Amino acid sequence: MPLKLLTTAKEEVLELLFPIKCAVCEKETGGKRKNKLICTDCLKELSPSFNFYCPLCEARTSDGKLCFSCQLIIGNGPAQRGNGKNPFYLDRLLHPFSYKDFKIQKIIKAFKYRFIKDLEVPLGRLMIKYLNKIKDKIELGNYIILPVPLHKRKFNQRGYNQSELLAVQIAKFLSGKVVKECLLKTKSTKDQAQLKEGERIGNLKNVFVCQKPESVSGKNILLVDDVYTTGATMAECARILKEAGAKEIIGLTIARG
Repeated sequence: MPLKLLTTAKEEVLELLFPIKCAVCEKETGGKRKNKLICTDCLKELSPSFNFYCPLCEARTSDGKLCFSCQLIIGNGPAQRGNGKNPFYLDRLLHPFSYKDFKIQKIIKAFKYRFIKDLEVPLGRLMIKYLNKIKDKIELGNYIILPVPLHKRKFNQRGYNQSELLAVQIAKFLSGKVVKECLLKTKSTKDQAQLKEGERIGNLKNVFVCQKPESVSGKNILLVDDVYTTGATMAECARILKEAGAKEIIGLTIARG
């Protein structure tokens, strides 16, 4: 029997024994070959936003950069970095969904905590649909793509870095290059989701390093993660990358909390 037929037969047996269910509504989706992990009905109810917001205060902006008020408050930019204020190193933030959306929240939790790795495909499609819609406003063709890293202990527990899987999907659309093992997380930390807002920055202090500064020096970076909540993770990664010589850094996530 040809290998392809054996593989198909194996998949059918597994689906019979362990029916595949939608990550949102948990209905069996075995008969819907195209949408096995997120059913068509749930996909239709996902509502992406094509607007842009300030990474700090969430005020509506035209391009996902800091709003004028936040620029004044933090004194952002190279000229202000020695004046005692706390600069913000992430240049823009892009995200199609809100983490307050129950459906998106369930999908991301299934991807991260229920170890449903194959959700990278439908999530990748959603991200690509979003990027295709905003391509006339935000040019991403000249960016290298970096995933937010996991510590090796967390990677071994999960078996994959969800941000890296998303980065690979996005790179296919942008014809870009995913630079792996450039940005590293050297210390194991508490899960950010379990911490209060004021504890998150301290939890990430001095845990990231850029071990390949030559890969990012003088380059524009698309920094990919799953969720942007307080922004502490992306802000710290952006700081390390800017100190390694990176130019513009755009954060891209599925959702904002």
